[in-house]
Amino acid sequence: MLKNFFFVPMLVVLMLSGCGTDNRPLVQTDVEKGYHVERLKMQTYYFPGRKESHTPVTYLPLQPFDMLFAGHDLKGAQTPVSYGIPGRYTHMFLYIGKDDEGYAYGVEMNSDGSETYHIDAEGLKISGKLYVYCLGSDYGYKECPHDFYVNGLETYDYIWAKRLRPALHDRMKKYRIQMINTIKEDLKKEFPFQLPFHIGAETFLTKAIPLIEDGRKNGADCTAYIASLFEEIAGICLEDIRITAPEIISYYIEDPIGKQTILPAESNPFTHQEMPVSDLFTTMGYTLLDTSRPCSCNTSVTLDGIPLPQRVFESPSVTEIEPVE
Repeated sequence: MLKNFFFVPMLVVLMLSGCGTDNRPLVQTDVEKGYHVERLKMQTYYFPGRKESHTPVTYLPLQPFDMLFAGHDLKGAQTPVSYGIPGRYTHMFLYIGKDDEGYAYGVEMNSDGSETYHIDAEGLKISGKLYVYCLGSDYGYKECPHDFYVNGLETYDYIWAKRLRPALHDRMKKYRIQMINTIKEDLKKEFPFQLPFHIGAETFLTKAIPLIEDGRKNGADCTAYIASLFEEIAGICLEDIRITAPEIISYYIEDPIGKQTILPAESNPFTHQEMPVSDLFTTMGYTLLDTSRPCSCNTSVTLDGIPLPQRVFESPSVTEIEPVE
């Protein structure tokens, strides 16, 4: 009884003084190293965007979970990803909030920078995971205090942003806590990068390369991660965001840009030599097989193909963000 008499007042004093809680300002190391994304402020970020590399900067007032789309100018072999992924926008990521110093943060699925490919029992893989990183301050006035990340905004020639259309945006707001907690757990467990196709030992016999889009089950690429986060956590299914196997083959064989796509020797499990991707489908006899699964928002709808940044950018589920004058 006497112990409780002294314990209770002491507990009250500790609670009032803030002991046992983290009252320190949230800074970049806390976010990028400690993954404390749940402490980010849900504030507007005035993002310096460009639709083209040669156009002036336009400031877009981003809200948490707005989508950013990035791409490269076509500069020959220096940027092969610009040819290999159909569309002007070849990458996408999410804005998720600001720290206590006013710096904004985004999350994305990406490779680890080594571009290391390997084949194991589950097939061809590339080293990569989910990353969170500092995007900068409002209007680009201040650069991030630390450069922890191998990729970043400076690696792209142009970046633009879009928002879920109003009804979907309102729905997303109701699931912000669940979404940010999911992102935190994904960061902690190093949610893996998954290539959107399967190449295994059997591929060289069957000549068939199945596309992969299984939601959050086994990892994801940059677009599949965001699409599945909206779908499985917030019940928001983005419309018309997928490209099918026949469309991909047509892009590599017939499109003026797509048929310039070169598969580098170090990334080529078929011949281990540099070659046009189109050779896979023309001279070597390989084909792509579509992936299909029911839509979790409407099980009567079947989702065919894989999500693509350009298709999300053009989706009727998203809308333009009014720039700051």
